[in-house]
Amino acid sequence: MKPRKQNPDQLGFGYFFPTGRTNFLYSDEAARRVPDLTSENLISLARTAEDVGFDSLFIADNWSGHQRVAEQFGHQSPAYHASLLAMALLSTTQHIGVISTLHTTHHKPAHVARMGATLDAFSKGRWGWNVVTGFSAAEAALFGEEFIEHDLRYTMAAEFVDIVLDLWSEHEPIDIDGRFYRAQGRIKLPRPVQQPTPPLVSAGASPAGIEFASKYCDQLVTLATTEAQLQSLDTKLANLTQGLRTVAPTPFSMAIVRPGDGEAEELYNQLLTSLNRDATFEIAGDVLGSIESARAMFNKMGPEQAALAFGSGQSVMQLIGTPEQVAAKLISIKRNTGSTNVLINFPLWNDTELRTFAPVFDILREAGVWSPPQTRDYSW
Repeated sequence: MKPRKQNPDQLGFGYFFPTGRTNFLYSDEAARRVPDLTSENLISLARTAEDVGFDSLFIADNWSGHQRVAEQFGHQSPAYHASLLAMALLSTTQHIGVISTLHTTHHKPAHVARMGATLDAFSKGRWGWNVVTGFSAAEAALFGEEFIEHDLRYTMAAEFVDIVLDLWSEHEPIDIDGRFYRAQGRIKLPRPVQQPTPPLVSAGASPAGIEFASKYCDQLVTLATTEAQLQSLDTKLANLTQGLRTVAPTPFSMAIVRPGDGEAEELYNQLLTSLNRDATFEIAGDVLGSIESARAMFNKMGPEQAALAFGSGQSVMQLIGTPEQVAAKLISIKRNTGSTNVLINFPLWNDTELRTFAPVFDILREAGVWSPPQTRDYSW
């Protein structure tokens, strides 16, 4: 097990693992060009990400399959259960971390405490938890539950995480009778091996979501697309944490890297010509109607413009260009914002596509803002 990252002058990189044939760029051509989501292909992809130099794999998740057109064309589908997939990937890699999504609203604290402890101990300290409250009424209906108001979900999540942390740290039985959850006793061994806990990540951009992250999380994934937006988030987090803890703003990005000038942009524009409008409207209708960050980003657009912008990857930071251009943007982010991590999605994911990022890492290494995880004395 490696200790947590200690060098704030370097960037860490998470790979947004495929949760469907496409994510964030709902191009039918992209869906046709990526591999099938078989166990062999996904394991190979994880090993390639490890070999190229990514710190972690990030597995998003949701439960409801109500998006029928998107599902038909492979946009955000098929999606394996995040923590079950995490165990497979941890079993077939050596040092890369795996962050998996587990909902607070649809589980009990003991469920997450036991699953997380198992994943972390089994992998010798390579698991992290993406804490989500759920944003979809369709998910709530799947569990036979009422859809809970946004801010209340975060209030519940805070109590939920407190109990999980107690179950991880206490070897004596706990006895908690909270506002939302009750828990008595202790979970069976093992406990997580990372200290003080496995890393916790969230992606809530509302005031309630940012406040939650400031209290509990190590990384806050953000849809900020500019350095100015990242700096604004830096300020919000600093005001909330008062220097008592560090929360790393983690921009979500989409990468297309090609050696020749203009080649990546040409490919991106080509993929946009087959944007699946029906699937995009299905997905955007869910997300833009419920996720604060996406709604705020497109609040000046009409519904159609907002949905199409969302489906073309404009809701995330774009790393599209030559290795030199992409590296220059990342170096600037590191030097001008508080970000110490970047989460990257590849719309044309496959082993070869991941290797297009290796020249970017080479440039970052020469600039002193990145080093290979295999050579460091820390992870994450």
